[in-house]
Amino acid sequence: MSTYKENFTVKTYETDHTGKYKPTSWMYHMQEMANIHALSLGFGYDNLIGEGIAWVLSRIHVKFLKLPTWKDKLTIETWHKGSDRLFGFRDYQACDPEGNPIILTTSSWLIINTNTRRVQRMDSILGSDYAGAHLVNAIDEPAERLVSPQGMELRGSVKVNISDIDINQHANNIRYMEWSMNHISTELSSKMHVTELWINFNNECRLNDVVDIYVKEADMIFAEGKRGEISVFQARIGYSLN
Repeated sequence: MSTYKENFTVKTYETDHTGKYKPTSWMYHMQEMANIHALSLGFGYDNLIGEGIAWVLSRIHVKFLKLPTWKDKLTIETWHKGSDRLFGFRDYQACDPEGNPIILTTSSWLIINTNTRRVQRMDSILGSDYAGAHLVNAIDEPAERLVSPQGMELRGSVKVNISDIDINQHANNIRYMEWSMNHISTELSSKMHVTELWINFNNECRLNDVVDIYVKEADMIFAEGKRGEISVFQARIGYSLN
C-alpha cells in the first residue's frame, strides 16, 4: 500500500472560535495517519518499539490553501516518500469532496533510540532504497531548517504537565504549536487565520520542564520555545486577516 487514505468529517472540537479547522487538528490527523500507514509498511510504532527505537517528528511545512469548517467532508491521503541518512520523509494532501487540494504538507521524521535518545541512521532501519516509497511531492522542497529573527519578545512561560506527555515520554509535538498560538497577541490572534506553517522540533521536553515562549509579530509570526538557552522548537506562521 504505497499511500493511505481516510475520509472524515470536521468535528466541532477540531475548529476554532470562528468555526474554522485548527492547525493543531490537522497535526493530530497527521500523527495518527503516519503511524497507521507505517504499520502497514512494516515500520510503525509497534514494529520498532520492541527494538528500542521510535519515530519522532522533526520538521513540518503545511500550506492551508483553504480552511475547512465544521461538518465539511475531507479526504486525506499520506505517503512515505523515502529517506536520506538522517530523515524519513512523509507527505500529506487533504482534498474537498470535488477532489480539490486544500491542505498540503511535507514532514521530516527521525528515528531515535528510546533509551539513549540518540538519533539513529535512517538507512540502517529502512535501507537505502526502500521499495515502498511513493515518490510524489505534496510540497516540492523538504521542510526547511528555521532561523529565528532578531528582536523576539518573551511572552510567557509554560510548565510541562502530565497531560502534555505522550507515549514517547515527552511533550507531544502538537503542544508546541498550541503554545505558539496561545502566545500571539489577542489583538492579532482573534482576527487571523493560519495560511502556512513551518515548525522545527529541536529538543524534547519532559514532565515539569519550564519552556519560555518568545514571539515576534510581523508579516509572518515567529515563535520559539526555549528551555534555558536550549531551543526546544521554532515556528514560522503565515496568516491572513478575517
